[in-house]
Amino acid sequence: MSKFPFLIILFFCVNLICSQNNFSLSGLNEIEFIYRDISEKYELNPAENGQKYKSYFSNKLMLQMQYFDFLLGAKHNYYHPRYDRFLPIGSIGTEEKENYFDEYFIQYESDLFLGRLGTFESVIGSGIMLHNYLDEDFNIDSRLAGFYSQTNLEKWQLKILYGLMENDDDDYQEENEKDNVGAFDIRFDLTDFLRLGASYVRQQTNRKLDNADHDYSQRDVIGGRIDLQADLFEINSEYAESNEYFLLFADDKKGRALYSNAVLYLDKFTLSGTYKNYRNFDTKISDLPTVNHSEEPLHESYIPGTDEQGFMGEISFLPNFENEIILNYSEGWSGDSQIKQSDFYSEIKHDFETATITAEFSQLEQLDNEGKNWKKEMTPVITLDFFIKEFPIVIKGEYQYKKEDKAGDLESHFEPKLQLDISYLDYSLSLIAETQIRDSFDTQDGDFWIGGEFAVYLYNSTDLRLFVGQEKAGKVCRNGVCKIQPEFGGVRLEVTTCF
Repeated sequence: MSKFPFLIILFFCVNLICSQNNFSLSGLNEIEFIYRDISEKYELNPAENGQKYKSYFSNKLMLQMQYFDFLLGAKHNYYHPRYDRFLPIGSIGTEEKENYFDEYFIQYESDLFLGRLGTFESVIGSGIMLHNYLDEDFNIDSRLAGFYSQTNLEKWQLKILYGLMENDDDDYQEENEKDNVGAFDIRFDLTDFLRLGASYVRQQTNRKLDNADHDYSQRDVIGGRIDLQADLFEINSEYAESNEYFLLFADDKKGRALYSNAVLYLDKFTLSGTYKNYRNFDTKISDLPTVNHSEEPLHESYIPGTDEQGFMGEISFLPNFENEIILNYSEGWSGDSQIKQSDFYSEIKHDFETATITAEFSQLEQLDNEGKNWKKEMTPVITLDFFIKEFPIVIKGEYQYKKEDKAGDLESHFEPKLQLDISYLDYSLSLIAETQIRDSFDTQDGDFWIGGEFAVYLYNSTDLRLFVGQEKAGKVCRNGVCKIQPEFGGVRLEVTTCF
């Protein structure tokens, strides 16, 4: 879809309606400046080819204009140059400047109907059949550019969509070739507590082929779901089957996916159970639940959705208003049982008058028999949340133990971490220190990370965050925001303004 006709229409509409009383303009602007450390600890390999980049700047501007039930929007991204946050710190970047429109749309919405033309995200059911979205943490972009419509009546809902999606083939990206996805979904409320749904999805993926009848593969998916809700329980189940054909040097590939969840409410207890069964459902448009508390795949070397099963059970107990106890356990395995995973999580929380203390323990174990790789992580965590006059303070201590066996090469170490968060009015400060301690006297201790982030909310519209120091890769929660971060060393400034 060409962006220039859309921008012309957008400009014309703005000039036409700016003087009207029912017109409103809103926006979001995100600025990020990064200065990364590429010396000493993060020394680059001088033998590599490329250019050394220390400084990175980006600006993302989103504008939305509303007139009655119509909404127009566009998002522009500028990178100088683009920062690949998933490259190792010691890698040399060859990135260049990027300047493009990342999103553009026109939308009409009423109580009964929603129609959108342009860039959009979409989801059907739990997402196993279709979930198009942008996840910058993991560099996943499966958004569509096309049309989306949704009709909402008293007893049923209808979705119809079609759009183009970025192709993962680098050759096709250079030629601007897109994959296309179309979907139809209907949901019907049979009673006040029983809801049924049925869906159909067609996906065509472009491929580089020589002397072949087809230059694309096609995947058809059909599925259904049932949602049952009552005062004492909830049951949600979804099943889908797929058939992919026009494959090069391969027969048709059939797949299936089953995801079920049940919750039972018994006075002070809440019991839940979840089951998954995926086979040949490893596609870009499917967002498969991991069915474990850590939200980790079966193994780092295993592609989710290829062939896996698993279950998860959880017990939540609230004996009174001051205490809460949670126990969660899950197991997952591949179809041939060569890859296995177990995940355990427990939490005990007690609320005092002016403080809260939380004790957590998690254990994740993964086994790859074929690759002779075994890994276990045990993580006890203590969190104390309290006030000193007008200062909310959070102190969090973690002492993770990791043990891994790679084809007979056994390694283990501790990763203690201490975090301190202090807030006052619109200001907050988060300090995190973490290190590695080898579990052997024969080896040296590992890396050490220490960093701090200062955050302030200005003028009731602007959020400013400044990070200085080193940051270990993984999920980081500070100053009220959780993100998946790569390993980083240097200075990072983020400014987000709403208007």
